[in-house]
Amino acid sequence: MWGTASPDMLTEASGIAASRRNAGVLWTHNDGSRERIYALSTNGTQLANFDLNENVDDIEDIAVGPGPEAGVSYLYLGDIGGNVGANTVRAEVQVVRIAEPVVELAWAGNARSEDFDDVDSFTLTYPDGSYDAEALLVDPLTSEVFVVTKQDDSARVYRASLNGVANEAVVPLTFVRAVSFGSVSGGDISPDGGQIVLRREDAALLWSRCDNESIGNALSRAGQSIPIVGPPEELNGEGFAFLSDGTGYVTISEGEDPSIYFFQSLCPVVPKFTLTPSDESIFAGGSVDFHALAVGYPVPTYQWRFQGQVLSGQTSPSLVLLNVTAAQAGQYEVTASNASGTATATASLTVRPKPDLRITEVQSSTAPSQGVETADWWELTSFESQPAGLAGWRFNDNAGGLSDPFVFGPGLVINPGESIVFVEDLSSVEFRTWWGEGNVPASVQIVTYAAGGLSFGTGGDGVRLWNDTTANVNDLVASVDFGAADNGITFNYDPVTGQFGSRSQLGVNGVFSAASSTNDIGSPGRILAPAVSPTLRIALSGDQVRIEFDTAVGRRYHLEVRNDLTTGTWTPTADMFQATSNGVGFFEKPLSGSPRFYRVLVE
Repeated sequence: MWGTASPDMLTEASGIAASRRNAGVLWTHNDGSRERIYALSTNGTQLANFDLNENVDDIEDIAVGPGPEAGVSYLYLGDIGGNVGANTVRAEVQVVRIAEPVVELAWAGNARSEDFDDVDSFTLTYPDGSYDAEALLVDPLTSEVFVVTKQDDSARVYRASLNGVANEAVVPLTFVRAVSFGSVSGGDISPDGGQIVLRREDAALLWSRCDNESIGNALSRAGQSIPIVGPPEELNGEGFAFLSDGTGYVTISEGEDPSIYFFQSLCPVVPKFTLTPSDESIFAGGSVDFHALAVGYPVPTYQWRFQGQVLSGQTSPSLVLLNVTAAQAGQYEVTASNASGTATATASLTVRPKPDLRITEVQSSTAPSQGVETADWWELTSFESQPAGLAGWRFNDNAGGLSDPFVFGPGLVINPGESIVFVEDLSSVEFRTWWGEGNVPASVQIVTYAAGGLSFGTGGDGVRLWNDTTANVNDLVASVDFGAADNGITFNYDPVTGQFGSRSQLGVNGVFSAASSTNDIGSPGRILAPAVSPTLRIALSGDQVRIEFDTAVGRRYHLEVRNDLTTGTWTPTADMFQATSNGVGFFEKPLSGSPRFYRVLVE
């Protein structure tokens, strides 16, 4: 077993096909009228889902092959099943053809949601009756499409050529021959055209095809039994696909969390990577895990190298490095080898000594307010894409250095986009009482530090932040300087210009008055005003739907989609709008023939 298919909505996997355009990518779908097609890595991780925006009745199989444009790989979807119920029949069926889109293995963990572009649909008519069918094949040598019917004791094979045929055309099928193999539920033709397979739940047959031989002539001979998993592990198994690199084939079946089973070819095959390691960038002291996977026959062995030198003992598909230092930055290489040859993949490691953390607010002088506990404080914000541990880190004001700093305690971590408030002597409860429990987000960490010589000077001062290892006072992670303070007004950070030092203004970038001391103004815990859900305006723009909304400077807006408000979940698309001003933003998506529902999330 290679893996388990991850999409939650993939519960009736009916067909599977190996991408010819994207190495290591598999295509699959549910049977029935659902219009979503899934792109998976070979271990089952969801990389993307694509919507057809095409009315279909019962998609039963998917195939990959050539089409009208030379050098372009196409997806073929077979809307060929009984559209009323199990084993019902149709006099005409539909085949949908789309040029294969780009899919990246790096999308694992952040699956994209897209619409297919340039979808062609053809109606295919049987010449001699009505049938139920579940297998769609595409000949890689001729581009012809084959529909194989599902009957108890035999199968009928029909052919059509779609090259040069206009979109939405009606195309007659031509009968090829009958095959003595019943209950056919899937099949495929190998990428070189030399092998044809038909399967049902518990068995599969392979026909070898000679050079310059037609599909019909090849199927006139007896098929050879080949292994599949079958029940009970693969109940109602329907999917079958040859891998594009010739290393074997995969199968899939219906059910929750369906497994992807891999069967190795017995012919010698040079190793080929289906998963290559990705470049990584981490902080010193962190860990990294490079992943690779190669297929071939015999099964490949692995060897990792760093800067061209063999890494002793590193002979698995993964390379794990712990407590990384700057000396480990550089080029990593993995070689997959067998008796047929070798393949090599590389990745680079960047080790960053300092994360992008910025001091985004300082209050060095509070407004007099009788009975209210106030104190100096400052704010640290992460502009990183990964968490940063702050345990043992140190800070001081301009008058101090590394000899007498405040040291952060164990376990302190700042997450991407997070702001942490450091306050002199006050507890978290006292700070929240001062500024207002409803004004400071509940998720904001408030860290108390001892005063001593750390009180900020009202006539001007600064904040200096060091990590836990440096012995050089000038080796700073972050620092700011500020001048004479106005009582109660914080020095703030402009999220648009990236500059620190302006005095806070009420209503700008989330600045508000403290709850218990209204002459104190600032924005502890945030650098932007709280997000406001946008009101959407929908309009037509040619053949596109425009989703328009008002924007707030510094905010990012993301588009999500679903086809039904009563079932399913919202799916993120790849659309993101970064607002650089207070104004209007929009997304445009192709006009669909079926209902589509959109929403915009703001962060």
